[in-house]
Amino acid sequence: MKLRRATFATALALTLVCAGAAAVVGCERATPEDIARTDSAIIGGKLDTTHKGVVSLLKEVSTNQGDGFYPACSGTLITQNLVLTAHHCVAGLNSADGASVECGKTEFRDLERASTMIVSVEANVGREGIDPYRVAQVWVPPGDPAVCGRDIALLLLAGSGVPANVATPIEPALDQDLAAHEVFAAIGYGLQDPSDQYGDTAGHRMSVTNAEVFCDGAACNTAMVSDGEFIADSPVCSGDSGGPALNGSGRVSGVTSRGDEKCTVGIYSSVYAWRDFIIEKTFDAATAGHYAPPAWAGPPPTGFDPGTVTSGGSSSTGGSSGSGGSFSLAGSNGMVSGGTSAVSPTVDPLGLSCTGECPGSYKCWAETNQPPGICVPECSAASPMCPAGFTCNTTLGACTKPQGSTVHTSSSCSVSAPSSPAGGGVAIWLGLGLLGLASARRRVRRA
Repeated sequence: MKLRRATFATALALTLVCAGAAAVVGCERATPEDIARTDSAIIGGKLDTTHKGVVSLLKEVSTNQGDGFYPACSGTLITQNLVLTAHHCVAGLNSADGASVECGKTEFRDLERASTMIVSVEANVGREGIDPYRVAQVWVPPGDPAVCGRDIALLLLAGSGVPANVATPIEPALDQDLAAHEVFAAIGYGLQDPSDQYGDTAGHRMSVTNAEVFCDGAACNTAMVSDGEFIADSPVCSGDSGGPALNGSGRVSGVTSRGDEKCTVGIYSSVYAWRDFIIEKTFDAATAGHYAPPAWAGPPPTGFDPGTVTSGGSSSTGGSSGSGGSFSLAGSNGMVSGGTSAVSPTVDPLGLSCTGECPGSYKCWAETNQPPGICVPECSAASPMCPAGFTCNTTLGACTKPQGSTVHTSSSCSVSAPSSPAGGGVAIWLGLGLLGLASARRRVRRA
């Protein structure tokens, strides 16, 4: 059955595009390797047809043109009927505007109905003739409903899930976290262009293999993250939420939670931190699907009985909706209302402590010639926007305070700032926020 592309307006949150490296004044020019590391956006990477266990989470929308589904988040199939994703993909927030996030204050609202969600295993959603799989139940960790540090969820698929010949599950890394400076692969279905406000570039499984952990938990020395989270140089974008960070052995070590508006920095929920929750629900999923649990889950609990075990993996087919399996993506004239949880929370790394390096496209700046400093945004004469209290120093290509004296562009070189920074600055929105979907009508140009 043919699926039609969704049209939905998306305010930028996380993206699969990386900003180019600014010129370094007074230091060596960036090497090709450095440029590759900072410029390797998913849009500049490859369509990922290999990791079929990375899936797209589609959510239902009703419009005056009829019902349909739109690509909202990403996820990872960790068993044949269990998908790992982000909590904010399946629940709203309690902030006054339903969009902003402040660590220590913002909490999740009630879960959305499982019946409004389906999962696609296609690399190009709606283009390959593979029917989606219905979500039967949503599981989140019990206890504290705080957003930061708890942005993780599991989706139980209907029946026995995805057949083994359709997609291979990806094992979670339950033995250890990713370490600082460790390289991983980031994969997701989000926007490939940070200026895309209509979702034209979403719905394709894209990946980069050179994302890198910057810091984790308390070591980040910032209120942007909590224990059980890590910050990374990872070009993730809106729609990539819930997608995996795959470690060197190809296992899922992190779940995409939020990132900066430039789509160069990613914050991930640690899989290791939630190993007990994941293992518990893995056995529940095996019971629901009537299959032997995977070896990585360890010995089953007392009394575990999956019932009649089918051989060769799942025997069910996609599109099992209980309504004839008739699915379509929201039509080209469809509208998606604002205030949903479909987009990813955003952060601004401004103020993150640094000693010569910053994640993504940000630079390390200090008011003295010595680190530590703080991370500040890049800027230029063509794009001089800076946070309140900062102005654009076009010589340095960074937002600095007038009394600032040094921009550390790497751990081994720094740039002296002139006494009067060039360029004007304008205030921009700072802090954490979940940018909602905006209503829009527009013809979709590509699938």
